[in-house]
Amino acid sequence: MKKLTANWGLKLASLIFAVIVWFLVTNINDPITSVRYTNIPVTIKNGNLITDKGQVYTILDGSDTISSVAIYAPRAVIDSLSPSNIVATADIQNLSSLNTVKIDVTTNKYVDKIQNYSLSSDVVKLNVERKASKSLALSASTSGTVADGYVIGDVTTEQNMVRISGPESFVNSVVKASVDVDVTGFTSNIGTDADIVLYDAEGNALDIAQSGVSMNIRTVRVNIQILETKYVPVRYIVKGEPATGYALTGQIDSTPDEVLVAGRSSAISSIDELIVEDDSLDVAGLTANLTTSVDLSSALPSGISFGDSDFNGTASVVVYIGPVVEKTFDISTDKISIDGSVDGFDVYIDDSEYTQVSLTLQGLRSNIDAVKESDITGSVSISDLMTANNLTELKAGTYDGYISWKLPEGVYVKSAVSAYVTVKEKE
Repeated sequence: MKKLTANWGLKLASLIFAVIVWFLVTNINDPITSVRYTNIPVTIKNGNLITDKGQVYTILDGSDTISSVAIYAPRAVIDSLSPSNIVATADIQNLSSLNTVKIDVTTNKYVDKIQNYSLSSDVVKLNVERKASKSLALSASTSGTVADGYVIGDVTTEQNMVRISGPESFVNSVVKASVDVDVTGFTSNIGTDADIVLYDAEGNALDIAQSGVSMNIRTVRVNIQILETKYVPVRYIVKGEPATGYALTGQIDSTPDEVLVAGRSSAISSIDELIVEDDSLDVAGLTANLTTSVDLSSALPSGISFGDSDFNGTASVVVYIGPVVEKTFDISTDKISIDGSVDGFDVYIDDSEYTQVSLTLQGLRSNIDAVKESDITGSVSISDLMTANNLTELKAGTYDGYISWKLPEGVYVKSAVSAYVTVKEKE
């Protein structure tokens, strides 16, 4: 016993020295060191404790990602670790009154050899509120410009509604759901899947990545019709006759006088003008110009539409009407011929009593002034002569025959003019 207790101070000092030596040797061979990992994701556990109450939660400020985690452990352990070995969790069971959840960090190996963890942040911040849902009509738009000579026709989506669910404040802020398709340079129809974007009342696109919002569909099929275009003139059909003593001048002003139409290539190739008939183009009994507005859309053929989205389809039209004037011309009977022939008979204009006939013409002054007497010619038709004189077959004699005149456009005969026609049997 004396031997055991003898020199106890020396023995204690030896023990302490041995421990120190062991510690030094251990740390020299496998010293404690640290490693720092960044952007470590945090797994939320037991989230159903919130959702089962008809509530939803969203992560605030990206707090479900730890910016930096430092691990202290022997070098041999540190050298064998990687970010995938870091396990970070936040259990909703530990939700505080401030809606924060403590983050627990461990590793999936060498747990007993880790001496310490140092986190840049140690809580996940949550926003917890009631869950809400709403359905929104789905609209579609286009961006960019199709190729020259083409326009966008109908734009449709294969589904017309989207349902969203999530935090009440976020859901209530959504007023519009829409998709957009870039049509730059296209010359044919487009069918594509497009992402649905949610918008607030000010037209701002909302970021749903961290909003906690779910949607029954995230994308939708969009079909866009691309139509060929061309410009065609507008031609108006005028109804009725102006008042006595007045006539159409033939001039019609239209704004626009041509329109851009759109359609499939086969439909576009078959239209060269837009022919417009409308009740508003009735000049019956008028003594002055007709000014009116005409809806051109009713004149569009099937499969054709207007190619300018800014054009409302209405044209301003002026139909010009002018007073009729008269002028009398003395026409030599030499300028009157016989139209037709009958075997066995000679038929000719009889000028034995007069060599001229008086012809009164009517028309707009500009048209009448353009008439040259030397250019006026007439003819008597044998067929009309027989009809007017109740003849079933031609007989010799002298008859009164009405003259048909060859006149410029816009010039009319005031009253019928006749000439004597002699019929003789050939010898």
